[in-house]
Amino acid sequence: MKKIIVIVSALMMSVAAMAMDLDDAKNMGLIGEQPNGYLGLVSVSNAEAAAVMIDINAKRKAKYQEIANKQNTQLINIERIAGEKLVNKAQSEGEFYMDGTGQWQR
Repeated sequence: MKKIIVIVSALMMSVAAMAMDLDDAKNMGLIGEQPNGYLGLVSVSNAEAAAVMIDINAKRKAKYQEIANKQNTQLINIERIAGEKLVNKAQSEGEFYMDGTGQWQR
């Protein structure tokens, strides 16, 4: 029984160690920045990248809303400003970004 617990624990730790993060997903070209301030899937077939995207986008939206509330402006204004900055950063770092026509570029 002890052996099984040790094996299961080791497997769980190895899976956690392999978990993808934002930098991994960007470096692998699976996700990119969009003009609306949120991440998008470049490769729609990767569930792990999709999970990262969903998590980060939820956190971004909460932060954008907080900023919008403080500045007494609409959320869309903050999203656009953030999107412009994030797309410019992605361009300069050679990461994927969505251009004005909706196409992914690198």
